[in-house]
Amino acid sequence: MDAKDTKQRLKVVAKISLVLLVFVLGAALGVYKYFARDLPSAARLENLEPSLKTEVFADDSSLVGAFYEQNRALVPLDEIPAALKDAIIAVEDRKFYSHWGVDAMGLVRAMLANLRAGHIVEGASTITQQLARNLFTMFDVSMSRKIKEAILAIKIERMYSKDEILEMYLNQINFGSGAYGVEAAAREYFGKSATDLALGESALLAGLPQNPRNFSPHYNLDRALQRRSVVLNAMVEAGKLRRAVADSVAASPVKVGAPLSGERFAAYFLEEVRQYLESRYGADRIYHDGLKVYTTLDPYLQRIAEDSLEAHLLATEKEHRYRQTKGSYQAAVEKGKDLPVEYIEGAVIAIEPQTGYVRAMVGGRSFRDSKWNRAVQAKRQPGSAFKPFIYIAALENGYTPADIILDAPIILDMPSGDPYKPENYSKEFEGEVTARHALNQSINVAAVRVLLSVGAPAVISYAHRLGVKSPLEPVYSLALGTEEVSLIELTAAYAALAAGGVHAEPMLVKRVYDRDGKLLEENSVYREEVLSPQTSYMITSMLESALNEGTGHGARVMGFMEPAAGKTGTTDDCTDAWYVGYTPELAVGVWSGFNEKRTMGSKMTGSRVSLPTWTSVMKAQYRDHHGEEFAEPQGIVHRVICEATGLLVTPRCEKGRREVFIDGTEPKRQCDRCGRD
Repeated sequence: MDAKDTKQRLKVVAKISLVLLVFVLGAALGVYKYFARDLPSAARLENLEPSLKTEVFADDSSLVGAFYEQNRALVPLDEIPAALKDAIIAVEDRKFYSHWGVDAMGLVRAMLANLRAGHIVEGASTITQQLARNLFTMFDVSMSRKIKEAILAIKIERMYSKDEILEMYLNQINFGSGAYGVEAAAREYFGKSATDLALGESALLAGLPQNPRNFSPHYNLDRALQRRSVVLNAMVEAGKLRRAVADSVAASPVKVGAPLSGERFAAYFLEEVRQYLESRYGADRIYHDGLKVYTTLDPYLQRIAEDSLEAHLLATEKEHRYRQTKGSYQAAVEKGKDLPVEYIEGAVIAIEPQTGYVRAMVGGRSFRDSKWNRAVQAKRQPGSAFKPFIYIAALENGYTPADIILDAPIILDMPSGDPYKPENYSKEFEGEVTARHALNQSINVAAVRVLLSVGAPAVISYAHRLGVKSPLEPVYSLALGTEEVSLIELTAAYAALAAGGVHAEPMLVKRVYDRDGKLLEENSVYREEVLSPQTSYMITSMLESALNEGTGHGARVMGFMEPAAGKTGTTDDCTDAWYVGYTPELAVGVWSGFNEKRTMGSKMTGSRVSLPTWTSVMKAQYRDHHGEEFAEPQGIVHRVICEATGLLVTPRCEKGRREVFIDGTEPKRQCDRCGRD
């Protein structure tokens, strides 16, 4: 063959090769366009932001909880231990720093294996491909998905450095148990930050992404440890670990914490915060945008409130042998039974009077069993805990704590024509008593007589001004607390008394920031004077007597000795049991009862069922300091009066008491009844 023929043939080969090249490139371009048509745009790739959980912090900035679909907290690459990075690369993508997004040889091997099998049997996905798959939720098992994944991986490699890709991957990947990213995984499995992981812990985490469920140390620790050995061997083969060290770590035990799922701390408080945030920002931002929410919660008080309520109600269950207990209910549910929650329940709320900050909220004994928040959503009869509003209306209309009220049988005509005959809890009558004595001994008939004197509309007006939001009907039994209210509104009203007649709207959320630290909202305290300081001081003084000498005296017996005021509440048949009380620093309300309105048993009063929890919370508030006396406003005078007549005491009087009055309303006349024959 001469040179001319050789040259001619080379031209033909070149033309054919060019045609084939064009064909291959065209086919490749067609495949690219076909599979890239519904892939994310380059602009979106340039602004990759993984879904972040919203974190909720207590008032001391400690983390209380989070809202998320994927539990994730970002951590910079330079804060992730080198051992964890080396372990991930060694077991997931040893050529990570040398390939361009796709491991071509590994992909060819995988494709041949998959073609032979007729379905996907081998992956060969690089770290970048896995990142693409997770960022854009491509989890179907198909050849087309693999092609799309590869195209996206190449795009990502063109826009980001290797370290940026690795950082995104380590903060994005699923480690099981709801944990996404190394920080969430470290906290889920080891109860620590990713920055504090030891070598063995890092190796165990690195083995999870391949199959988070099967290798989870929560469900199969032996399999997780076997997978850890695979990771350690991979690190040795990659030159990142000496064999002796790998063998030593493989032989060492690992301490894995219990799953973080189950009963959440401050669950009812967190749910109220979540509902507030959703109303302001929408669900999507809560679960994906990584908001930072700073609340009013005092975690120490919250823990005491939860633990003391549970301990007391558990003891109550044992004492009364109720048909259903919390334990029996949960045991039945574990066996697959579907039962209503019928065990005894309770709720606690603590409010800072000067600010309205909600320092603790317990809406029930188990958020897992029932999400009904009894501190906020439940409306129940407050019983005698409503009586302070009767006497507030009286004090505002000329009464004094020394005024005499007749405790004697009374019959009132009802609109229905039936007679109304209020009775005292003791079934006895004391005759003439002072207003102070009537309140601190919770005398029903006396309260009804005061209501008749000042009028139900006045009582309702003062209750609403102080913070009760529920509608109240002007009926005789209003004096006995038969109109239903919520625990939070009743406690907020008592808090206004603690603040000298100034109502502060209850608040849970103080500040909200976005993921970049930009302030989205900062809530100011809203305060309004709703009652004169003098009237507030007098009713507080009367409620101090109710605690020191009356139905709340058990708090003193249990060791709470700080200046405080409060009132019990017990409804007919002991269906509801309340104690609401306050100091200048804190107002606390406690309710106990069943979800369904039925008796808790004989003598299950507010002082017996709810006062112990109130006392525990108050003792926790003053664990490291003593409380101050309630501040006396101007215009208050003191006189010693005869308890039998309410007049100025004389040597002939059997019982005298130092009493408080608004200047000008104090008695001017000495008792002229005592000592007479």
